[in-house]
Order: sequence, then C-alpha cells, then structure tokens
Amino acid sequence: MASARYVVKTAFLTGFIVLLICSVVLAEEEPAAKVNGEAITESQLVQELMSRHGYAVLETMIEALAIRQEAAERGLSVTTEEVEARYQEAKKSIISSASSPQLTGNQVFALWLTQRNLNPQTFREQLELRLLLEKMVKDDVKVTEQEVAQYYESHRKQLERPEAVRVSHITVTTKEEAEKIRQEIVEGKITFEKAAQEYSIDPYGRDNGGLLPWMGRGKLPNKAWEPVREQAFKLKSDGEISPVFQTPMGWDILRREAYQKGGTPPFEEIQEELTNQLYQVRLAQAVQEMRTAIMKTAKIERFIEFPSVSETAPQVATEGSQQ
Repeated sequence: MASARYVVKTAFLTGFIVLLICSVVLAEEEPAAKVNGEAITESQLVQELMSRHGYAVLETMIEALAIRQEAAERGLSVTTEEVEARYQEAKKSIISSASSPQLTGNQVFALWLTQRNLNPQTFREQLELRLLLEKMVKDDVKVTEQEVAQYYESHRKQLERPEAVRVSHITVTTKEEAEKIRQEIVEGKITFEKAAQEYSIDPYGRDNGGLLPWMGRGKLPNKAWEPVREQAFKLKSDGEISPVFQTPMGWDILRREAYQKGGTPPFEEIQEELTNQLYQVRLAQAVQEMRTAIMKTAKIERFIEFPSVSETAPQVATEGSQQ
C-alpha cells in the first residue's frame, strides 16, 4: 500500500449541477415531459435522479478513482485488451453455466447484467478495477499442493458428482434435412458449430454452436428434452455424433462434448481444478482486503449531501475523512 493519502475531489459534480440549474433559471426551461399539459421540468428530473441515485453513483466514482490512484502510485495499469479478454471470458462462463436452453446465449448474458443493474460498459469498468486490484495482490496469493490435498481429503463427500453428460445439438424441421446436415458434418464439409449457427431452428443453438447445459439422469424441468437426454447418454465418447432422432421440437443431431462419471473423482483428476478454485477464493479475499485498505487510507472530501439517503443509510466514515 502506498503511503501517500489521496484526496478524492467531487466538487466538479456540484459545479455541474449548479451550472445545469443556473442554465434552467436563466433560460426558459424545456420540459422533460408533460402530463395532461402540466410539465415535469429538467431541474425536477435532475433533483429526482440525484435523490434516488446520486449517493450510490458518487460512492462508486469515489472508490473507482481511489483504486486507480493506488494503481498509478504502484505503476500498474490495465490494457483495453486485458479488460476485453476478461469480459469475453466472463460472458462465456455465464452463458455456459445457464440452466435454461430456452434462452439464447446473448439473452442469458443480457438477463444476468440486468439482474445486477449493469450494462456492458459498467461491467467492463468493474472488470478493469478488479484487474487492477488483482495485480496489486497476486504475488502474495499462493496455494500449495499440500493444501490442495488436505482440502480434497476433508471434502471428499462434498466433491461427489452426479453422472452427467454435455452435448451440442442441432434441431431442424425435417428428417431429410437433418440427415443431409449430419452427413456433411461427418464428411468434414462443415463443422458442427457452423452447422448449428446456420441451420438450427433453436435460437440457443444458433448463438453458441448448439452447446447445451450439463444434463444428469434426474428429472428434467421440461419433458420435451427427455429424448435429447436419452440419446446423449447413449453416446460413448467425446466428439461422437448421434444418429438423427425426433423430438417434440423437430429432428435433432447431437455431438458429445464431455462426460462426468458419478462419485468422487480421483485426486489427480481434479487437482488442477481444486488448485484454481482455492486460488480464486484466496485471490477474492485479498482483493477485498486491498479494496478496504485503499478506501480506509484515502482522504475523501464530500461536498454534496443526500438527505434522503442519510436519513436511512448514514455514510461510513473513513480513517482519512476524519483527519
């Protein structure tokens, strides 16, 4: 942690609001909307936005600036390429872990962002700050092979996995079309992913090469997928292509992507996975501790009061702000 204390200035936001209000006073204010002829003014809109969201937005900006200042003090930076790579990695992981094949991959990701009050830009900003924090702490985060082995032995029961299979699929309307597409895939004239994107009538398949969530032998929420699961478990090796078969959705072709045997996997089989899991847990803890330390050290001066917020959620004083 750099020893210098940072001053996070937020007066510019006050100036912006004052300028906006003055411009409204000095000129005839344009209405933001009208209801039965009665205007909702721009200043009323600004005041409402500040009252509802100003505190949260300002605190987010303060933390982001403090983190960037600390990173600059340490000579650390993050490139656009690094942020984009993490963004695409996160997007792929979110889509891959989705349990609803009724939604396209992009729909799954959009829903995930919406549920967290994010959009692609704000999510990228979060990832940029996360990467900066990770660079600050990564050299101090370590996981030994002995720790991984101890974790395995003490969590054998929790590490048990159900038998499961993962497949990609293509759905078309006729058996003849399905047979033709399957033949082209087998002969190498087209990849399975490309065929799914071009021919599948399932929008989820078109969006991500037909990849479906993992399927176990338990009850499925949608009985329409029972024929798919039955056929998936008949495939004996990864990459194997199924015969054409009929489902309530149309005519399907499957390719097995992965198979998971039931029970607790041998240590050697999941050692790398467990190592990464433990590392990520410790990295997240270190990141949060660094975030807290940065905010505790920063000297923060706030020049705007948010009465509606302070009445229900008093501001947390930082060490720097009390001096």
